Amino acid sequence: MTAAADRRAANALVVAAAAAVSFQQAGKATRDALFLSTFGVAALPRMHIVAAVVSAALTISLSRLLIRTGPGRLVPALFGVSGILLLGEWGLAAVARPAAVILFFLHYAALGALLASGLWATVTERFDPWTARSSVGRIATGASVGGLLGSFLPERIGAGPGLDAMLPLLAVLHLAAGCLLLAGRRPGLPAPSVMQAEPAPTRSAREVFGGSAYLRGMVWLVALAAAAEGVLEYVFMVRVSAAVPAGNALLRAFAIFYTATALLTILLQATLLRPLLRQVGVSQTAAMLPGGVVVGALAGLAIPSVGMLVAARGVQVILRNSLFRGAWELLFTPVTAEDKRASKLLLDVGATRAGDVAGGALVQAALSAGLAGPRFLLGITALLGLAGFRVARQLHRGYVGELERSLQFRAAPLPGSVPDRPTTLLHSFGGFDLGDIRPRVPESPVPEGEAAASAPAETPAPLSRQAALASADPQVVRAALGEGPLEPELVGPVVGLLAWDEVAPEATRALLTVASAAAPEMLARLLDPEEDFAIRRRLVRVVGQEPGQAVFEGLHRALDDPRFEVRYRAGRALTMRRVAEPALEPDRGRILATVLREMAVDRAVWESRRLLDQADDGWSPMESEVLRDRASRSLEHVFNLLSLLLAPEPLRIAFHGLHTADPQLRGTALEYLETVLPNPVRERLWPFLEADGDARPRGRSPEAVVNELLASKESILLALAVARERGGGVP
Repeated sequence: MTAAADRRAANALVVAAAAAVSFQQAGKATRDALFLSTFGVAALPRMHIVAAVVSAALTISLSRLLIRTGPGRLVPALFGVSGILLLGEWGLAAVARPAAVILFFLHYAALGALLASGLWATVTERFDPWTARSSVGRIATGASVGGLLGSFLPERIGAGPGLDAMLPLLAVLHLAAGCLLLAGRRPGLPAPSVMQAEPAPTRSAREVFGGSAYLRGMVWLVALAAAAEGVLEYVFMVRVSAAVPAGNALLRAFAIFYTATALLTILLQATLLRPLLRQVGVSQTAAMLPGGVVVGALAGLAIPSVGMLVAARGVQVILRNSLFRGAWELLFTPVTAEDKRASKLLLDVGATRAGDVAGGALVQAALSAGLAGPRFLLGITALLGLAGFRVARQLHRGYVGELERSLQFRAAPLPGSVPDRPTTLLHSFGGFDLGDIRPRVPESPVPEGEAAASAPAETPAPLSRQAALASADPQVVRAALGEGPLEPELVGPVVGLLAWDEVAPEATRALLTVASAAAPEMLARLLDPEEDFAIRRRLVRVVGQEPGQAVFEGLHRALDDPRFEVRYRAGRALTMRRVAEPALEPDRGRILATVLREMAVDRAVWESRRLLDQADDGWSPMESEVLRDRASRSLEHVFNLLSLLLAPEPLRIAFHGLHTADPQLRGTALEYLETVLPNPVRERLWPFLEADGDARPRGRSPEAVVNELLASKESILLALAVARERGGGVP
């Protein structure tokens, strides 16, 4: 799917959401006014229970159908059926009004929320988790505008033609929503990653919920929220219906209430939804609905007035349609399409209806016991809100877990991230035979006729090993390095040989054999800023093989080295040591400070970082062969360090996801990072993750030019070092 196709689909879904939510708002006011005018408020709890049972039965049936057909086909058809039914109820109202009112009440309860859920199922299946953040915001705003329109329509109709004229208008809204969904749907399931062999088998709803504590937590959240809403709504209706005459006046009162809440919903959505999602996270934003219900109920207990009850109910409606709705749909985005189809209707509608039944049963029980006063019911509302708030707060861990599961599902099977054994690491230094530690020095050919005479005269005096190591002949040095374990006094000279490219692999191999005993000496030279850069960057590989807290601490200190390659290798060595010794605890404050410092550079510096010893690259916790020429070393280094603070395997998959052509995997990776990264890290990292970046030239002040020049010092020094090592020198 292209970005243009995504935008077109989002535009169609924005208008579809507006029509669907306009139906919900207008339908709710119409339902309440019709029912209260015909039967009175005392019949309301029983009707809610009957409607919830009908809705739950229909939801179970349609959920099974949705698994087989997908929302792209089923949901538009259901919108069309709903529109036709509304026209039939309009005709029935002229001859059998009570029957038409009951049918419309059941119709609204059974299909109103179900079709809204189906619309959002189309949205969350249509977009990847990251694209969904921006698309869901737009669609939610369209829904809020529709809610405003839906609140305004009953007020105008109530002032003119009357209640019954609302039914054909509601039919038009659902028919329009069905047509728009056809334009915005995404046929079939999202394509799996190219690395995935085959999609997972379809599971039943029982299997999906049974295997996911996260989805079970979402059931509890929506059921508790619906139960609290049902109890609060009953108290609200009792007080409002007692204060306002029945009929058109009651319809207008409800319309004014829903118009005001719709306006505030749009305002809250436009100003707070995205910042809250970014700052506090998806689950914490969802928790604001039950939290607001608790505050409203307690306020109603403290100030028992009609105005305070209206305010408490208004807070609940506004939070549900703005912050909670946006967060709730995002909670679904990491769930696989197959599991989403099996669970979404049951969660959105089934769990809501279960909450309605619970709320209605609580009100009915209070009426039977003579305890249906506002104070008692508001206390019940506050308790339900507290329980929902606790459940919502606990969903964060499950959300992160679902993102990790989705990453693994989309990306499997990636190459493993198991560090190489020391012997395997030695192979990366060159093509020498590890089975024979002592390399053979080839003999110089001697003419056959001169062999006897020249042999005694031309045989050089044997050199001591120390003298051989100081030779200018690389063959002599290699031979001396291969004579066996190094004596302590030779460690220093051999460390110095790491600066000589021709013998550096053999010097590294020799130092590895004595690294345990010589670790303090080598660590001191690694941390000496006056030491040759070539020695420091190669010493990291040697020192990093050694276990123990002292080396682990030394590698932390090496993260402050002025040269990127030393810091990069120190970061890799730290992650390797952590894998080998899980008991070692990184200095989280130092790691976080290092991560922030690595990202406090200009984009040109970020993109210019390279490794000089490519053949000496070795193991990386983030890298695989397919990314070796594409992945940014700066980004890899930051992810290596972050793997010391976060779960390494999901982070590795996210790193791969950023470099994939699969938009679903990349979007899931971005959403995972958005969720788990600390705010300061995310804010600095995100500009480097943007696909296009900000490459347009801009006018700059002299101060900006100077600052950029100073920030580019690292890349300039790196370029000079490359020039020196190629032998060109620097004039």
